[in-house]
Amino acid sequence: LLREKKQRQEEQARKEKEKAEKAEAKARAAKEKLEKGRVNPGEMFRTEQYSAWDGEGLPTHDKEGKPITQSQLDDKETLLREKKQRQEEQARKEKEKAEKAEAKARAAKEKLEKGRVNPGEMFRTEQYSAWDGEGLPTHDKEGKPITQSQLKKLKKLQLAQDKLHKAYLQHISDLEI
Repeated sequence: LLREKKQRQEEQARKEKEKAEKAEAKARAAKEKLEKGRVNPGEMFRTEQYSAWDGEGLPTHDKEGKPITQSQLDDKETLLREKKQRQEEQARKEKEKAEKAEAKARAAKEKLEKGRVNPGEMFRTEQYSAWDGEGLPTHDKEGKPITQSQLKKLKKLQLAQDKLHKAYLQHISDLEI
């Protein structure tokens, strides 16, 4: 049972690490794409109001499939305004995507960083004066015993920290390999 539990914990730590790495890669890719400003000019007019385009990306047929007349294409101001709006919308979406990916990568990194603290040492502060063998406090700084409800909460925190710490140790060992 212990071996299975350890394997599950290691698998979970590995998945969290992979998730963090994927998020970081996505953030980097989105940021690079945003910085390079990759916009295919042929994609500017690809909207629902047109159904066919020529090799340069200019619309040739409207949404009903009727050919677009030269007079419709001559309204350059409208086409340019639409193009600018689409570029701005695309840039905004790419920026949002990059920010989300960055935030996700930052959250995954913060989660790993929280795991640095050993669960057996996390309560060894001035707030408590005595601890048991597992590092759980038995008395507060004034020497009063910790209540059962407080102890239960502290155990829960310590178990959560234990998972984070194991994931952190797994991440560190993977980096060393």
